[in-house]
Order: sequence, then C-alpha cells, then structure tokens
Amino acid sequence: MLSQEQLKELKNEESKILLSNKLQQYQYYGLLSEYQLHPPSIINNFSYTKLNSYQHFLFKRVLHGLHVYSKEEIEKLHWDKKRRISKVWRRGQREINAWKQVICNKKANHYFSKTFRGPAMEAIISISADEIMEDYNNKLTFKDLNIDYDHVVILFMSKGLLPKNYLSLTPNNNQARLKV
Repeated sequence: MLSQEQLKELKNEESKILLSNKLQQYQYYGLLSEYQLHPPSIINNFSYTKLNSYQHFLFKRVLHGLHVYSKEEIEKLHWDKKRRISKVWRRGQREINAWKQVICNKKANHYFSKTFRGPAMEAIISISADEIMEDYNNKLTFKDLNIDYDHVVILFMSKGLLPKNYLSLTPNNNQARLKV
C-alpha cells in the first residue's frame, strides 16, 4: 500500500505530465502564443465542460451562428444583429477551415518525411504547412484531427472571435437565463 506522501508525489507527477502534453498539443496546433497570454491559474484548469452558460452560449454562437436561436428568437432579433452574428459565424468557419488545413499539412509532411526519401520528397515537404487554399473546404471532423472544443475556444480567442477575457466572463442577470 502506498503512503500519503507517495500518493501526493504520484498526483504531482501526473499533473506535470498532463501539463506537458497540453503544452505540446497547443504548440502543435499553433495555439501556444494565445495559451501563454493567460494566467496559469486560469488556463491550466481550463476545460470546455467547466464553462458557464454565458461562455457556452458565446462559443456556440460563433461556432453555429444563428442556429443557436429558435425561429421565434431569430424573428425578434434586429436585422443588424443577425447580420453581425452571420458575419462572425462565416469568419469563424473560415478560420476553422484554414486551421484544419494547416494541421493536415503538418500531419502529411510528417508522414512523408518518415515514409519517403529523395529530392522530390524534400521539395514537397519544403512547402510551408501554413499555406492554405481558400477555396478548399476541409471536411475532416474535429475528432479525426484529434481536436477538442478546448482547442477551438483558444483558437477563437486568438483570432478575436471571442473576447480576450472570455475565460473569466460570468453571466449577469440577463444572461443567467441562457440555455446551452
């Protein structure tokens, strides 16, 4: 049986490994700079499942646009607000598509570098992973690319689609009634 000190040491070691893995993921997905902008006390405990109703609503509105509202709510919205929500949603979809392409490019370059050799392959790999095609729609799912909503929230914050103080937002009286 393990002593209390040994259990504590194991938990500390496990948390260090999880943090290291999280940092590696954020670096791979190109989100490390945004991740580092926030205090460790907030960002290290960040999980999509722990967000409050207002944060969920804002995220879902960027991710799904007007589809978060019922038909009655859409009819009540001002035309300019509908236009702004749609505009942010379209930009969010473009950012997600570009991000997915970059991730796929990185994965493909890694695979090609490990599998094939020669000058032709080096020429292919030398193309930057950040090059994307605006007219191509990447249909791979988040699950296929091993992306969590946590990563998407950080992406939206880095692109300005969610506010910089998003992780510390709390609902006020009007927003407390929001359904997720």
